[in-house]
Amino acid sequence: MLKRLLVWISIVATGQAARAETVLTVNDPGGRAAAVEAPVCVRIDPQRAGVQAAGHVRLVELSASGQPIGEPIDAQLDTPAAETGRHARALALWWLLPPGTAETRRFRLLPAKTGKEPVERRPGTERQASPGPQVQAMMRVGPAGRADWFLFGQGDSPVLRYNHGTVPPPPGIDPKYARGDYIHPLYGLAGEVLTDDYPKDHPHHRGVSWSWPVTRWKNEVRDIWAVVGVWSRPVAVRSKREGPVLASLCVENVWKWGDQVPLVREMVVIQAFRQTATGRFVDIEVHLEGLEEGVAIGGRPHAGYGGFGLRAAPAEQQKITLHWDPAGTQPRRSWIDYSGRFAGAGRTSGLAIFEHPSNPGYPSQLLQYPQLNYVMPAFPGQREVPLPRGQTLVLRHRLWIHPGIADAKTLGAVWASYAQPPQVTAETR
Repeated sequence: MLKRLLVWISIVATGQAARAETVLTVNDPGGRAAAVEAPVCVRIDPQRAGVQAAGHVRLVELSASGQPIGEPIDAQLDTPAAETGRHARALALWWLLPPGTAETRRFRLLPAKTGKEPVERRPGTERQASPGPQVQAMMRVGPAGRADWFLFGQGDSPVLRYNHGTVPPPPGIDPKYARGDYIHPLYGLAGEVLTDDYPKDHPHHRGVSWSWPVTRWKNEVRDIWAVVGVWSRPVAVRSKREGPVLASLCVENVWKWGDQVPLVREMVVIQAFRQTATGRFVDIEVHLEGLEEGVAIGGRPHAGYGGFGLRAAPAEQQKITLHWDPAGTQPRRSWIDYSGRFAGAGRTSGLAIFEHPSNPGYPSQLLQYPQLNYVMPAFPGQREVPLPRGQTLVLRHRLWIHPGIADAKTLGAVWASYAQPPQVTAETR
């Protein structure tokens, strides 16, 4: 009898979960995020929503009358990469906001990857139905020839390589410059390489990286930027996620003073999103925690450079745009765009760098060195920032990889989608 009762309860609970309907309401002022098909995210309880704990799900947009519009779109339900090891009940639901001009839009969560939904084709709907579902290549991340190099890709197309371990210098470069913990190559939308590594003029420059000329421990300064006296060494891979919307990697490193003493614990989170017609987004978080007393980081004295930077590959028709709004402007926007005709592309392309406004000292001074193909939002400039034991400094940046030359309006929309992302609410009934 008890066994039959438990089975009946299980059936009822399953039926309730299957009947659960979750509707997501997205508030996108001015349609800015939709204009660039930016990532959006909301935390949901998968059990209440009636979906599996994680994985590939679908959304369908709803008209004002609550009827489906167009074909379902891909979404991804995952444990946030930076929360590995925690037991948070809510998971992160990610998707790329499809084009549309309405500021308020609603989407229904479908429990699993399904076939076609009924399509409303009445006049006055916000978006025309597409001719059919598009097959999207999965975003993936895996070892790239070595266990400590990780290649992100979309289908068969490479997106970027994160070098967790040491990258050997090429012939002709002094072995003392050997280092890891950076992104190279970073690929454009046509497969062109956007970054440079071990350039002969400054062999310590490396792709997309985060490092500091002033790396202080008590009364001594060494230089992880120029690979002098302190190195970032891999510790572990904390999480790796793949799916139809994004691939993510979370790793732990430790900065070693004299390659011996652990000085700073570093967590790096990289999220690469699926390419759309407007471009591709890559989000990078760096978490820094001092492991000894008296640890600090700073930019180059009398120059201020250091922090998150891009050493671009040589390109014809180089164009660098530095934008920051005047002090007192609300909101105060800031970005760097680097464009040109890179080898292998056959067309102009580029990438933009955005600091998140939550970064300390935002907005940082924007520096450019056109003759070196180098740009950066320099943090913390000529001052030093302590890294106390037990406290974590978090630096967030977004890359937007785009075709052609990006105009100011589009760059402003990308900034808004990152700094002031659409507000999403989830209602399950």
